[in-house]
Amino acid sequence: MRITGTQYTVEKKESGIELKNQGRVVETFQFQGKTLSEVADAVWDTLKRKGVVVQRAALKEDLAALFPGSRPSGPLK
Repeated sequence: MRITGTQYTVEKKESGIELKNQGRVVETFQFQGKTLSEVADAVWDTLKRKGVVVQRAALKEDLAALFPGSRPSGPLK
């Protein structure tokens, strides 16, 4: 799934969430036992280090689509 307003994509795998740029894996984030906000903050920090400007709320909405039915404050499965 493409992150809104960027050329980066995210994919949900068994091992974690993969952040990709042009098909290459930039970084992998573990989501087991973390909340959606914690994962979104980690991805946002990585994008910020790469020089990409994205709103946290938009990023959080994009990541929420990977976890249908999850609660905003509950742990991800």
